[in-house]
Amino acid sequence: MDQLTANASVSEQVIKSEMPLRIALLVLPASLDLSKSVDAASEQAEQLCVLMPELYSSKLLETTELVSIKVDDFEANLTATIESIEQGKIVQISTPSSSLLMMHALKAAQNRIHPHAQLAAMQIQEHLDPSTSMAKALNQAKRKPDSVSKRFDLPELNSTEQFDAVCKLIQDLASRTHHRDPQSIGPKQANSHYWFTSHHQARVVAINLTNSVKGQSDSAHSDDNSAHSPSECVNNQSCISFVLSQGTGFTAPKSIINTKRLQLVVSANSQVELINSLGALRTQLLAASTPESLLNLMRDNLLAFEASTNYELVIALQATSVEAMLQELDAMAEKLPSVISENGQYRTPAGSYFTAKPLGAPAQNGLAFVYPGVRTVYSDMFSELHGYFPSLYAQLEREGDLKSMFQADSIYHLDPKVAPAMALGDLAIAGVGSSYLLTQLLVKEFTITPNFALGYSMGEASMWASLGVWKEPHTLIEKTKTDPLFTSAISGKLTAVRKAWQLDNNDADIVWNSFVVRSPAAPIEALLPEFPHAYLAIIQGDTCVIAGCETQCRELLAKLKKRGIAANRVTAMHTAPAMEEHGNVEQFYNQPLQDSLPIDIKFISAASADSTVSNAQGKIDSQVVARSIADTFCNTLDFTALIHSAQKQGAKLFVELGADRQNCTLIDKIAKQDRQCGSESTDYPCSTVPVNAKGGDDITTLLKALGQLISHRVPLTVAPLINGLNREIALSQLQATHTVQLKSKQMSNLTLQGEV
Repeated sequence: MDQLTANASVSEQVIKSEMPLRIALLVLPASLDLSKSVDAASEQAEQLCVLMPELYSSKLLETTELVSIKVDDFEANLTATIESIEQGKIVQISTPSSSLLMMHALKAAQNRIHPHAQLAAMQIQEHLDPSTSMAKALNQAKRKPDSVSKRFDLPELNSTEQFDAVCKLIQDLASRTHHRDPQSIGPKQANSHYWFTSHHQARVVAINLTNSVKGQSDSAHSDDNSAHSPSECVNNQSCISFVLSQGTGFTAPKSIINTKRLQLVVSANSQVELINSLGALRTQLLAASTPESLLNLMRDNLLAFEASTNYELVIALQATSVEAMLQELDAMAEKLPSVISENGQYRTPAGSYFTAKPLGAPAQNGLAFVYPGVRTVYSDMFSELHGYFPSLYAQLEREGDLKSMFQADSIYHLDPKVAPAMALGDLAIAGVGSSYLLTQLLVKEFTITPNFALGYSMGEASMWASLGVWKEPHTLIEKTKTDPLFTSAISGKLTAVRKAWQLDNNDADIVWNSFVVRSPAAPIEALLPEFPHAYLAIIQGDTCVIAGCETQCRELLAKLKKRGIAANRVTAMHTAPAMEEHGNVEQFYNQPLQDSLPIDIKFISAASADSTVSNAQGKIDSQVVARSIADTFCNTLDFTALIHSAQKQGAKLFVELGADRQNCTLIDKIAKQDRQCGSESTDYPCSTVPVNAKGGDDITTLLKALGQLISHRVPLTVAPLINGLNREIALSQLQATHTVQLKSKQMSNLTLQGEV
């Protein structure tokens, strides 16, 4: 294979071309040298199979000539690259820290390779305004300026810096990641998040690389006092203009566990076996002296767990280092006897978890997905998830308008105060969107299926949208933003409330508020007749929510001798005036259902008492779903009763699917209250699992949730964790080989220098 360092002059064909280039780009690991042997028996072939499976499967490296270019003169290197591609070759162009594989887009398609990006245009110009050069590039790419998602002007970089900068932007395209300006965000805000675009709109990047041109005229005008016109200064430079568009492929998922985020699983059928297994694991950890050996240990541990499903007791261990993991082992070994004797559970701050009484095994049939209400979404939520589940985000983007589903303009606004101030309809959309995403993540990535599903308030809509009941849930996004039900009836002007209170247009605006108060429902209900415009909206464990006329609510609280925490939100859901909209709510949520409905999930509504949602034939139809939502929406929500109903029907392990963990907190309080008062529900086992937590790391929280589910013996796959470790191991091996080769080359050079 050729080793080229190109110094050719700029190709006239490239400069003057008006046709799009259509060159496919693949981001490669920097340490991967494709010019080395990749035959089936080589170690690099195994690594390529793991890291670049499509490229490996295509056999392209065996059938097509590869040109390898080390960047030294970026303009000339690019020209040589394009000339080679036009000759049917493929080109690896690289620096010590970045590497790309480039080929014609048709060749990539023929070999079923999904490129990370496409180079649509390239213009190399001298003595032209960069904007003129970019205009030529956009014309070549057949794109209008307003179709460009982002534009970057990168001045005065050397060739290596230019290539690395371009590779970084291609990586962003391939990972669909938007990076924020560090100067524009606070210390608690996310540095990056998913790169959202309008529905069916491709991500397009325009790049200008400019450098001053040094020539004879420079010395002729070396006097510091020489006057140059602005146009002379602008034109005295060279410019490379690129137009890049996203490809059909995306970068491989980041590994959920690695050398800084460890997870190990210990399985057994007795306390003695668990203790012995913990001891054996300690020995293995002490022997894991290199990063690669630690990765192999975790991978082999998970493979063994995946292969054996008949163990009764499982400990999930998590830590940030080997030293910390050894401490987790010791803590778990110390607590194990008492936890088993008490049939209890034990968790550490690091996330390690063990339960002596698993609640999620198939024989239990007790796994419940719980969907929170609209007010749990928060600024920058899920900002890291797309890097770990890129195929899931790609699927969601194909299905519908992901940007609208998350209300991304508000949730990821640079001002973190924007998200909490969202309108009710926007909160509802983002709430359903967050639940939908996490449901697909658990169901499709980890093959987890619940036995039950229930929702807090409008979480019921999330439940029907997320679990394969509604056929076209995305159609509700625009309706929710514009329907008077959400914009004015039970929010905004509160027209439903004005009607119930018999107010006309001449009456003053309603000053509405809601308050969380630590009190049982009975004392509040006893006072309600004295305050006809105050309502008991929600009952939730040891607290309640009252809503209505702010003045009357405050007077009620004063008479109750309780302090209320104001929500400062305008919504009349779960109050008597909402009944004015019952028919509209029912009509709004009367949606066509999927042809094939889930048959193993029992759907529970706050309006269905101690039974599941069903019609007279015991089945689900559009009308019964819509009516159950309307009944929940327009009546006081008794979340305590809803949880008790689910427990009576068999729900034991409650997994919250949505932003933050508010429902888990409420359910824990309900269970604690039940134990304290010795109610009937005390006999029902209860444990909660949050999948997300505001203020926490997305992946760490998810991993803790998986650990709990594993210990509770919920049927699931850990394949995403294993696959990530396989990639980490391949990268580690590749880097180790590369380092050895570099040292060998350096030693060889030193030897030669010594002989001179």
